[in-house]
Formats: sequence, C-alpha cells, structure tokens
Amino acid sequence: MTGRALAGVALAVTLGVVAPQDATAPRLRDGDLPAGIPPALGGGEVLLELTINAAGAVERLDVLRSTPPYTELVAGSVAKWRFEPATAIVEQKRTQATGHVLVAALFRPPLLYGGPAAGVPPKSVAVPSPYVPTPAALVLPAYPPTARGDALVLIEIEMGRDGKLRGTRVVGPSTGFDAAALDAVTQWRFTPPRAPGVPSAMFVYAVFGFRAPLGPASGPVGR
Repeated sequence: MTGRALAGVALAVTLGVVAPQDATAPRLRDGDLPAGIPPALGGGEVLLELTINAAGAVERLDVLRSTPPYTELVAGSVAKWRFEPATAIVEQKRTQATGHVLVAALFRPPLLYGGPAAGVPPKSVAVPSPYVPTPAALVLPAYPPTARGDALVLIEIEMGRDGKLRGTRVVGPSTGFDAAALDAVTQWRFTPPRAPGVPSAMFVYAVFGFRAPLGPASGPVGR
C-alpha cells in the first residue's frame, strides 16, 4: 500500500474465519487517498458503492450521497483502488467473481467542536444495492485536542452479514488522528444487506477528513 494514501498500521483487528464453501467479499489491496482536503467552509458526507470486477478493479462507481467538493475528491481517488476480488463457489470450486464495496467518507468542518457550519449540506441521490450494508448512523469524529493541521485517515471495517462490526483497522502509517477515527467508527451502525447469499464477512471502508479548526482570528489552531 502506498504511504500517503492509505493511513495505517493495524491498530485493532478481529478477522472472521470464512467457511470453506462460503463466498468471500472484495478486500482492499492497494490505493491512494487524495493528496489534500479542499479549503471548503463546511464539512460533508460522501457515500459510494463500488462494483469490483473479477480482476479486482473498480468497474462501476455509484454515488449514493454527495457533498461538493468532497464527492469529486473522494471518487477520483477511489476509482483507482485495487482489490482482492470477491469469490464464489461454482460447482464446488472457488472462482473469482464480481463483488460490491461500500465507501463512506466524512469530512469535519474547520470547527473545534461539533455544531452547525457553513457549506453545502449532504444530498442523498441513490440507495445502496441489496449487496452492501446500508448506513443507519454515521458518527463524525472529534478533532483531537493535541493534533495539528489537516489529515485523512482510512479505516477498514469488517462486519458480518448481520451488519454488526467484527473488527476495524487503520490502513497506512500511524497518525495522531487514528484514535479519534477508530472511536467514531465503532459507533457506526448498519442495516444488513438484503440480498441472499452475501458473504459471511464483508468490508466497508471509512474515510475521515480532519480540517484544522479555525481560531478567533480565522487562522488554524496551533499554527
């Protein structure tokens, strides 16, 4: 994995054991996050559903929730991600197959504490397919009091077909924002996929964008 993009050494991970005859879901192998965060006044939410082909490439990208300018920023990077492809059992043999992955990106506004902020509100434009979990509650992380500047953190979430989290890990080099990101994502809740025969273990990817809070003089705190 490339260092800049994918934030993380595994901080906490609990991997489920896949039954020998169970299908498997796509899992991120390599990819970059954006180089930086645009200086928008507000925060934002972006939900993307990726269709991953049997070669592990993003074949299709559907925007489910959009907040300019973050949607274009995240989609442009995620479209280049590479995955370990999904597998299915066909005639008692495991074969690579098309799969689906949910990506949820939350960007904090440049405020020290949560609350209303300027900017464009998120807009839901589509619903997830039956093959991925549906977010029921997405919690925004706090800005760490000892952190400085902007940061992007990527977290891999493993969940069962019941929609319950089994484990999380931060991907990429360690940052001062990892603990806040992990604390937020453990509070996320999902509705299980509706399609029959989904894998017993699935992966959702959470992208957190931290903006340096603005002080009374409209300058980043700590700078």
